[in-house]
Amino acid sequence: MVAGKFKKIIFVLPLFLIIFCDRKKTNQDILLDIINCQIVNACSPYSRYGMIGDSWTDFAFGYNLAEDLYDQLTKKYGYKITASNIAGLTLRRELEERMGYIHVIEKAGPEIQYMLISLGGNDMIFPTENYYTEGFETTITSRLNAYSLRLKTLILYGNQLKLSLYGGKPLKWVIHGYDYPNPEKDNSCILSALNAGMPEEDAKQIPMKVVDRFNETLKQLSSEIPDLYYIDLRKILGGPPYSNSDWMTDCLHPNTIGFSMIAEVYVQNLRFIEEL
Repeated sequence: MVAGKFKKIIFVLPLFLIIFCDRKKTNQDILLDIINCQIVNACSPYSRYGMIGDSWTDFAFGYNLAEDLYDQLTKKYGYKITASNIAGLTLRRELEERMGYIHVIEKAGPEIQYMLISLGGNDMIFPTENYYTEGFETTITSRLNAYSLRLKTLILYGNQLKLSLYGGKPLKWVIHGYDYPNPEKDNSCILSALNAGMPEEDAKQIPMKVVDRFNETLKQLSSEIPDLYYIDLRKILGGPPYSNSDWMTDCLHPNTIGFSMIAEVYVQNLRFIEEL
């Protein structure tokens, strides 16, 4: 099933990829670039900014249904980013299986200084049924502890690779939390909790509570880990308890207007970090 989806992506988007990829290569190199452009968004080498991200930076597997955070940063604000973004990505999968950060650091080249991280929502929220069957506190504590350890490991490995390849200083890692979901817009983000028998009003509180705890943890980690910078993106879209449905595509994802509002705050914070 995954292979079929992959073939579909390559077939549907050839013209888009030809426009943005370097064509002065062998046929084999061209094919690899096509794959890289769509799957890891790494057409342009030598950039100061790397990125690894989930659907907030790769909404709908590359289909132009909404201009996500990556689109806003590159198109509206002109950031040149070497990225490895794919919807549904978790930090666990990135660290243990996919390891896109390695490709990003290698592809970005010696100019890379920043690694922008948009990961954690999928690690924290899914499956929501555990928040009912095992209890909220038990589940969120376990997930936050696992996430914190993986984030520290990712930063350690990433810095080791950057220093071994290019020397200089470690990367500056920039991580953001998420704004509040809206389970009234779409209940897909709480469906497994509902199916497990959790009362609807209780289930609707899960996303907000998870987002707050996740942001609190990121803020704490940024004070513990050298060169980790945290950006708080809460309350931009009208919450709590829920982001305004007019600025959301579904429960978890802003629409283009919502992402534009998010990006404005993100860039303000990023520019402050760049001056440190």
